[in-house]
Amino acid sequence: MNSVFKTEEKRDKFRAYYNNLLCQFPFDKRYVQTTLGKTFMLVAGQESNPPIILLHGSCSNSAFWFPEIMALSNNYMVYAIDIIGEAGNSEEYRPELSSEAFALWIKNVLDALELEKAVVIGNSLGGWMALKFATNYPEQVSKLILIASAGLAKIRPQFFLDVEQTRQPDGTVPVNNDIIGEQNIPKEVLEFMNLIVESYNPIQELPLYTDEQLKRLNMPLLFIDGENDAIIDAKSSAQRLSSLVPSAEIHLLANSGHVITNSIEYIMPFLV
Repeated sequence: MNSVFKTEEKRDKFRAYYNNLLCQFPFDKRYVQTTLGKTFMLVAGQESNPPIILLHGSCSNSAFWFPEIMALSNNYMVYAIDIIGEAGNSEEYRPELSSEAFALWIKNVLDALELEKAVVIGNSLGGWMALKFATNYPEQVSKLILIASAGLAKIRPQFFLDVEQTRQPDGTVPVNNDIIGEQNIPKEVLEFMNLIVESYNPIQELPLYTDEQLKRLNMPLLFIDGENDAIIDAKSSAQRLSSLVPSAEIHLLANSGHVITNSIEYIMPFLV
């Protein structure tokens, strides 16, 4: 398998920046071994509290969960996991999306942490990963929270057009407020995301889950997305979920896009 990083030099430059950033975080750093390689995570909270697994989006990593970790770790044991084959500290080789490898990988992580089940929260790509696990091992997911999740509806065609129009000669696509459809992303966050994009090859498109797969979601489920999501059709996602999982709690947020900055306002009451 090929590394998702463009070169070893770019990987090392990115990881040096990333780990320097993580040194400023008040969380424990931990690795566990899985059948698909080492997996890195940020850990916070008391082990006696209920466990929560956080799965980040594409072109990001566990650092982007900082506000949620701070909010959740008072009452929960939080594990923010760097997805394998993404721009973090975990294994740099990406399994086939069409296989069950990612579901098995998350199961391996829970086994390594000696967790029988956990709340699983996924954002965007992380939502797709959470669905992969929850549809394969529903008995190990106590509650499922999807934030602007992929896998429920197709990516908007306009997003692909915007990507192609901004693609650089070296193949990279600069991340900016326009392409994500947001106006409130801080400059420092955009700079970090662009360092990530310069360093690795992100997933281009994710398969949709079938109706039969989604009907396996028998755990309490919360779905949050912005009505103005420029990447994923939020309304179609919500309609599919409400039809196939009638018990799901769904929030489509007005004046919000793909980046949900206030998800914790909906997560906390749902968890309680």
